[in-house]
Amino acid sequence: MTMNQVSLPKVLCVDDEPGLLRSLRWLLRGQYEVAVASSGFDGLALLSAEDFDVVISDQRMPGMTGTEFLERAREVSPRSIRLLLTGYSDFNAVLSSVNDSEVFRFVAKPWDNQKLLETVGDAAKVVRMTQASWVDFQDTVSADGSEAFHESVLVFDNDASAGAQWQASVKGAGKLLCTNDIGEAVSHLTRQKVAVLITDIQGAQSQQMDLIRAVRRNQPQVVVLVYSQERDSVVIGRLINEGQIYRFIAKPAGPEYLNRTLRSALTRHRQLLAMPERASRHQAQVSEDLDFELDFASASSQIPTAARKPISGARSWLQRLFG
Repeated sequence: MTMNQVSLPKVLCVDDEPGLLRSLRWLLRGQYEVAVASSGFDGLALLSAEDFDVVISDQRMPGMTGTEFLERAREVSPRSIRLLLTGYSDFNAVLSSVNDSEVFRFVAKPWDNQKLLETVGDAAKVVRMTQASWVDFQDTVSADGSEAFHESVLVFDNDASAGAQWQASVKGAGKLLCTNDIGEAVSHLTRQKVAVLITDIQGAQSQQMDLIRAVRRNQPQVVVLVYSQERDSVVIGRLINEGQIYRFIAKPAGPEYLNRTLRSALTRHRQLLAMPERASRHQAQVSEDLDFELDFASASSQIPTAARKPISGARSWLQRLFG
């Protein structure tokens, strides 16, 4: 096949507003083969009939919301990478985009054209990189919880009761390590093969956010669960984009739900070990925190020695991840 014969990536845009669909078609023209649908139902029909690399959906649509559509799209076309357009003020939509739809990126409206183009480009590239080895992820685990897990699970939380809650829920699903100290957490991550990191989150500038971002980019096989009372949808939006967390669990939660979620996370970890190329489907974007990016780049030796600045004391632990 010659270069001229290489097919363009296919993108499906779903929204009930004709003006928004026209804007997306205009923005993506020439670089992608674009199809549009005016409802989630029409979008599912197209996904059933054709293969699409990227699916973009607005959240607020009559009949079927964007997260409901993307959750069903995940079942109909698991190969497609999903993007959600919505306002940060819609907390339930942001939360559902993590737990139900497993979106690749959350795009806040009004969007920046260049950033949206870059996001769609990243998504399309990932699909094309992984299509040759594609097999559907089976995210379910045995309903009776009979399957044994032996992987290490790290709980990093200042609330001692959180560790006790996870301990009560484990029931054989992994070896649990608990700490409230980031230095000890990093020590566990570097000395043991941690499968799942469970942490609270206390704002976009917290140590927990820094750790999530660093782990997801340096140890992509580690699956991250956030267990928190945080209700800031902006923070959760950044957890999706910059941390690619697997699930966000609202505190407090019952032991059966915690156990079920943990087992699903451990299953995802095993799948990533079996198919490491699939980690690119969950890659985190560069952080909006420039100070973190500089510290991360310096710790990972991405900056020439002469140009490096000292890593801030609060993030001195970053260097140990690359030791």
